[in-house]
Amino acid sequence: MTGSWWRVLAGVAENIGIPVGSYLLLTWLGWQPVWALVGAAGVSVVVLGVQYVRTRELTTLGVLVLVRFALGVAVAAVTGDARLELAKDFAITSAVGVFAVVSLAFRRPLIARIRRDLSGEPGLFDHRWDHDRGFRVLHRRLTVGWSAGLLCEGVVAVVLIYALPLTAAVVATSVLAPATLLGLIGVTEWLARRHVMQNELAAPHAPGAVTDRAADR
Repeated sequence: MTGSWWRVLAGVAENIGIPVGSYLLLTWLGWQPVWALVGAAGVSVVVLGVQYVRTRELTTLGVLVLVRFALGVAVAAVTGDARLELAKDFAITSAVGVFAVVSLAFRRPLIARIRRDLSGEPGLFDHRWDHDRGFRVLHRRLTVGWSAGLLCEGVVAVVLIYALPLTAAVVATSVLAPATLLGLIGVTEWLARRHVMQNELAAPHAPGAVTDRAADR
């Protein structure tokens, strides 16, 4: 699972430098701020396209980039408001946070589905889910934590967008989003690994214990 999450982290880090650098370059070239924001998002889409051609893999983060770009073009064309253009990304983030709460009513909440997809061992994840009640409870709590984190991010971002000068808001929110995601990923992986290790110590000879440890490396 570690390798998959490292790919996510690399994608998040990439989403700091590219949008901010592209926005600053385009405004320096004379673009209106709202279209500079759209253009910066477009650069991220181009990078995503290159990655897809190379790997033939479209991640959840990549889908979010495409959705944000499409909505960004619409917002820019209809409103011409640069701050609203910037805020719409965090409306999406907040919507994901709300969906996370709704997903608690499903058999598997949002974070369980995401971790299963990224695990590289979906069968092993399913086995844990079916036989370890603590594992299920952990993922429901993690989903609540992600919901709270994403909703808080949305609120803080909107305050920054409308309180700071526009360029400062672009930089601040470009750091805020990856920092929030990195923090949530770090806590999620630490708690999940701790749970697995505690179970292995409690039942070192249980079937699948060695396989479980290997799958989480």
